[in-house]
Amino acid sequence: MKKLMYLTVSAPLGQREAFLISEMNCLVGQGVDLTIVPVNPAKQVFHRDGTSLLHRTIVTGLWSREVWLSALSCFIKAPLRVAALLFKIMKSGNPVNKMKNLLVFPKSLFIAEKVGLLQISHIHAHWASTPSTCAMVVSALTGVSWSFTAHRWDILNNNLVREKVKNSSFVRVISKKGRKQIINIAGSNEAKKVVYCPMGVEAPEELLERICRWRRKPFIAAVGSLTPVKGHRYLLLACRLLADRDMDFRCLIIGDGPERGNLSDLIDHLGLGKIVILTGALPHDSVLRMFRADTLRVLAHPSVETPAGEHEGVPVAVMEAIAHNIPVVVTETGSITDLVDRESGVIVPPEDPAALAWAISSLLNDPARARVLSKVARRRIKEKFSLKRNVSILMGRMGITP
Repeated sequence: MKKLMYLTVSAPLGQREAFLISEMNCLVGQGVDLTIVPVNPAKQVFHRDGTSLLHRTIVTGLWSREVWLSALSCFIKAPLRVAALLFKIMKSGNPVNKMKNLLVFPKSLFIAEKVGLLQISHIHAHWASTPSTCAMVVSALTGVSWSFTAHRWDILNNNLVREKVKNSSFVRVISKKGRKQIINIAGSNEAKKVVYCPMGVEAPEELLERICRWRRKPFIAAVGSLTPVKGHRYLLLACRLLADRDMDFRCLIIGDGPERGNLSDLIDHLGLGKIVILTGALPHDSVLRMFRADTLRVLAHPSVETPAGEHEGVPVAVMEAIAHNIPVVVTETGSITDLVDRESGVIVPPEDPAALAWAISSLLNDPARARVLSKVARRRIKEKFSLKRNVSILMGRMGITP
């Protein structure tokens, strides 16, 4: 059987990349001999479903003693080759990307040594950023084939994307818009290499009947990192409008990030302290338990496109809510419409609190319509965004059979 190596930023450690943990667990469940190398690992596991992957994970700091010893050994053995690769990753791109590539270069040499020792057959990097930089260097040193998954911000960041597409076996993109962006950067000649294969989720086979919940105080939620692209401030403004209409509800904003202070200040300014709760980041399994426990009536995902051009991909949190029969309100931005259309959710314009408030109240006040939308959406999740289905497609491109 082929041996596969996954390069991540930090997963299975740390708060972010929970969706990668699900994919890696699914690969292991399919019988794949998987080794994981986080390029810049966090100190501990945050998502408990990552614990089972630790024995498959090579954890060492970005500039640890072990990394530097491997890098030195590699340079002594092939100085000209190593110097040529360093020049290759530094010859183009903006100064910030050049610095990032320089910072991860010693770790690339360390990973190359591990690939040889473990007899890895294929390397897959998540993100078109530094993990794929490492994978490109490792492949050049070892001759082992490689591929990468591009998400959204990392495409916009364009860290040697053209060079990476050219040198990889294939590129997996998680949205149709992402595929167009990659082809625009790499050129139409590389189009056959760019594979649309979304992230996936597990849809429970059996769900609780969602009847009694309509008698409780309505809870709505937003799940995602607290960053400008997620548009949480518009959800807060919508909550103020709903409260002004004497609607009795609570809103959970689940996640953490640089916008937390601004959102907290806005909650105070709008007088929403008794209505909106910033929960902070929660472990992935805790969020799934909340979905399964029939706690939420609506999931809102009010994302926007930022002035810098950053946009939403296909959010896994929305997929997971849909998989648990929770109706969703989303904005018509980024690639969300790959997942939700007007038969499977409510779509509103971005940056429009009034439209968002109307959409939320329409689902809270019409449970029959909410059920119809959520059933259609869940069926589509099982057809197109099944974790097992999409992992099987990915394995096929890697030449791995279960």
